[in-house]
Amino acid sequence: MSRVAIVVHAVYPGDPRIRRQSDALLEEGHEVDIICLRQPGEAFEEADGALRIVRMPLNRGFIGFAGHIAEYAAFSAMVAWRLAREHRTRRYDLVQVATVPDFLVFAALPEKLGGVPLLLDLHEDMPEFFRDRFASPLLRPLLPMVTAATRASAAVADAIITVHEPLRLLSIARGVDPERISVVMNSADGRLFDPSRHERRGFMADGTLRLIHHSNFQRIYGLDVAIEGLARIRSDLPWRLDVYGDGPWRPQIEAAVERTGTGDRVTLHGRVAMDDLPGLLAGSDIGLVPSVAEPYMAYSLSTKLLEYAAMGVPTIATDLATFRHHFTDAALCFVPGGDRDVLARAVEALVHDPTRTVAMGLEAQRQAAAYDWEHQRRRYLEIVDRLVTEGAAG
Repeated sequence: MSRVAIVVHAVYPGDPRIRRQSDALLEEGHEVDIICLRQPGEAFEEADGALRIVRMPLNRGFIGFAGHIAEYAAFSAMVAWRLAREHRTRRYDLVQVATVPDFLVFAALPEKLGGVPLLLDLHEDMPEFFRDRFASPLLRPLLPMVTAATRASAAVADAIITVHEPLRLLSIARGVDPERISVVMNSADGRLFDPSRHERRGFMADGTLRLIHHSNFQRIYGLDVAIEGLARIRSDLPWRLDVYGDGPWRPQIEAAVERTGTGDRVTLHGRVAMDDLPGLLAGSDIGLVPSVAEPYMAYSLSTKLLEYAAMGVPTIATDLATFRHHFTDAALCFVPGGDRDVLARAVEALVHDPTRTVAMGLEAQRQAAAYDWEHQRRRYLEIVDRLVTEGAAG
């Protein structure tokens, strides 16, 4: 039996990609240690069979560039110390490090030098993340350093996986050997997001349009702008928006609700368990993915988009290159990012032609089948098994 350590600057089991990967490893007989952030009230350590969770005494609280760097550096130092301590007694056969930040991979350098294979999981592109989050001209000169750190992190890893083909191609353009990087998409887990297990609501079955959105509340997901757009829907169309999630952009979202007078139509439910999401999606009419149209988002493929598609939920999404790489106009209703009037008209058009709208959701479901987690799972496990075998032979 092999033992795998997964390091991620996120909470667990809140990160769906890490949850899917750890579940896949456990089902194949691996032992898994996850080293992650700790939210208030969570245990520092817990174990469930072959799964062990080790939480560092740190949670996301960064503000600005200095705050991000300080938190990333502190987490990396804590991980380096804890990983070395755990490895002395538990002897890992593989260490997987998820980004961002890329340089977190160096926390596993002692294990790498000791012969343990190192897998880098690129959830996002660090230079584009930096370009988007820190637009101040004073910080622009640091971009080459961030790019250099990304290249160095990739060079340290024995293998790299990333979430979709556009991000793989970007990494190759930065010098990564195409043979060392593979795509393991951030797909919806078909065992959980299974439309056969949840009765699908008839479109506007009760006469009210039910819209849905779930995410970590961040500026880049554009929910506040979407609410402003929904407020421009014609007054005779009854609609409701159910929002699931939380995060640092919540005050701006609440301000948008207050500003538009939509408090009787928009409900912020807070976070819900992943297991509850499929039923909530099945009970909705239209999903919203109103991401901000910025260069950084050109390399983002929303997990919620894949989850809506898996459940056959008709979806309005920002017209982003990565979205179009995976879905056609027949599967999604694309709208320009940030255009409130176009969003409102798009909603009205979908309501006007419910037959076409339902067919669009089914076509998205058909196209998403190619990205099903079962396919991605097999690819992921093949990479893990190869690295573990090579590490044992070396």
